[in-house]
Amino acid sequence: MAYSPPNVFANNTPLTASAVKGNDDALKIYLHEGVVGADLLSSAWVQTRHIQQPVIDAFSGVQHGVTGYQGSQWDGGALVRCQFGSAFLTGKRYGNTATESWEVVPQTTFSLDLRRHATIIFHWWMESCNGPDDGARSLGSDAYMWVSEYDASSLLFGTGLKTIIQPYSQEVVQSYNGWQANNPPGGPATPYSILGWGNMSGVKVFTASNKLAVGLVHLSTIDRSAIINWGVSLEVYYL
Repeated sequence: MAYSPPNVFANNTPLTASAVKGNDDALKIYLHEGVVGADLLSSAWVQTRHIQQPVIDAFSGVQHGVTGYQGSQWDGGALVRCQFGSAFLTGKRYGNTATESWEVVPQTTFSLDLRRHATIIFHWWMESCNGPDDGARSLGSDAYMWVSEYDASSLLFGTGLKTIIQPYSQEVVQSYNGWQANNPPGGPATPYSILGWGNMSGVKVFTASNKLAVGLVHLSTIDRSAIINWGVSLEVYYL
């Protein structure tokens, strides 16, 4: 039934604190325990004019609404749209750690203009075929590619939320024996897909504000790595 105040006040009648408090207490109980469907309006007050449509950026694959961002980029399904990692970009072709540099994996990044402090959740996965390269010119059987998440501040190496170093990243080894199944030691015991193929995935959760870039970086001692399948997804929730 509808709310009925236990105390009714008539004109020219003095108010007492106990009577007012009694009505408040009764209303509190009604709102928490006694509201029934018949007491509500049959039509909802929310209309389309009360809802703000998100802004969609089709080029970067994200949409921005009142509660945050969401979006994703991927390789396109049945079509192959490769990305690449390379020691030529990262400066580790000869294992020279003094000149190494983590470099962004193309198209795996998002640029965001946050309107207030937010929680960011970044998901990713990739499948890669790595090498073979000329072992005499690089590190041969010891050649690897490392992949890690980054945000704009962590590219400062040590000052960000997550220092980008090899122990915090995921690695794949190159196919130093080549891709032919009959190339020793290929065969049932060591099929060609054991070396050189990598399947990696990860997630990073952090908070940030203002302008932000988030994505994937790589460091490699392999001449060439083909990232044949990949996907990145982003969730942003304003605090």
